[in-house]
Amino acid sequence: MSKLRKKKFLEKFSSFPNFHRKLLKQGCIEWNLLVNHPQDYYTANSGSVPGMIYYKDTVSFAKKYHLSILQILDEFETNCGKLENKHSPQDETQYFNWLSWFAWKSMMSEIIAFSEY
Repeated sequence: MSKLRKKKFLEKFSSFPNFHRKLLKQGCIEWNLLVNHPQDYYTANSGSVPGMIYYKDTVSFAKKYHLSILQILDEFETNCGKLENKHSPQDETQYFNWLSWFAWKSMMSEIIAFSEY
């Protein structure tokens, strides 16, 4: 179990450690729950991630870290192809909400890989 420490994830496995540290704090889930049951917390829009339920939380988080999330999105699309059905910035609430959820799922993909390490 010692190999699944948050510090090790952030130092050696996370592609965006400073941002992921802030995102983990926003999610409000204990680290041991994330690594022991990552599939339960993968999808932020399921209601299983306390810090990602309400628009007031997701929108303010995405606005605060907008450029960081866009960097992660750009890297994802460079490696995997352009995403379809992205929300338009013209619907500000849905756009920033979607960005928060995208950032969470992206990080959780890394945590799942880490938990299988």
